Amino acid sequence: MEANYGQVKGWQCQPLLKFLNLKHLFTGKASDLNLAKHQPTIFPEKSVDKNREILCKNFDLNYENLVVLPIAHTDNVLVLENEKNENQKPGHWDAVITQLTNVPILITAADCVPILLYSPEKKVLGLVHAGWKGTAAQIVEKAVIAMQENYMVRPSQIIAAIGPAIGQKHYEVSQDVADLLVQATESEKILNTSGTKPKADLKLANYLQLDKAGVMKIYVSDMDTALHTSVLYSHRIQGKRAGRQGLIACML
Repeated sequence: MEANYGQVKGWQCQPLLKFLNLKHLFTGKASDLNLAKHQPTIFPEKSVDKNREILCKNFDLNYENLVVLPIAHTDNVLVLENEKNENQKPGHWDAVITQLTNVPILITAADCVPILLYSPEKKVLGLVHAGWKGTAAQIVEKAVIAMQENYMVRPSQIIAAIGPAIGQKHYEVSQDVADLLVQATESEKILNTSGTKPKADLKLANYLQLDKAGVMKIYVSDMDTALHTSVLYSHRIQGKRAGRQGLIACML
């Protein structure tokens, strides 16, 4: 469902709104709110920190505690045990799980799939960034496993929300990538092979991986970054003119 927080506009998963100790938002491009320091881009890097501060202020979250995941298209899952990340080895992660409260977490994307994982019973939060590389490496399944191993969360206790991402119509991939995605999902359903190049459905791929992992409540946004460029950034469509929207979430 659409959500409006002052300068910040986006979407929320309605079934998650009943949990008053969880705040979440899939942001859009309203007010040119680019949230990532990426290249190449037309957006000045110095504006990113200000935009993140605006996001937190409008969403009533503590900007000083904000943790931003350094996206690197990996299958690495960070177990966040303190807001300063002091006990973690340097590196890059595309997923994070935590039981921390009052620590907002932000992941960014411009076509890749942002995924929120939440266990209300165990009070465990997870955020996942799944591009084709992460999807091929089954990163969302690995995040579910990490929640099991670190916090004793059963997959059936997890609610998953798959946010705005590129749709199949505009997501042509090479045959090699298509083969990797089919192997990772064990399903040909994620591909449309009617054209000269296969087209992949990343949202469906991650849905199937969540289902395989045992997650029973999975909600999928119908917002397509490539089709809805008036409200969302799309790297495939806009190139360097594409900023990065985000998924921000925080337990209270």
